[in-house]
Amino acid sequence: MKLSDDSGSQSAANPFHTSKATSSLVGDSPSAFGTLKEGLEHEVDDLVKLELTAEQMLGEEVDLAKAYINDDIHGVWAEISGGLSQWELITGKWLLSAADPTRVDWQLHHWWGDEESQFRH
Repeated sequence: MKLSDDSGSQSAANPFHTSKATSSLVGDSPSAFGTLKEGLEHEVDDLVKLELTAEQMLGEEVDLAKAYINDDIHGVWAEISGGLSQWELITGKWLLSAADPTRVDWQLHHWWGDEESQFRH
């Protein structure tokens, strides 16, 4: 005997096997398709909300990274500018020490006018 010969008696004996006519999803029942549609809509809505939340979290992480970078830039620039002003003073003193002391004294004490006034006479 083949299995396909006695398929009707096996489905009747097994309560878990239902016929196609009694299946809630297979019939032309509008409530079954409405329930499926609502379930899919809820699932899509949940996925969209999840994606929007992930996008918002990523935006917040980017803003936080920008704030950290901005803070670091200000700190680094303060250190660099402080160091540069020190090097500027050291270089200025070094150049003045190499210059003609008489001319430097005249310039520092403004013993003559500007450089153009000495050529006017």
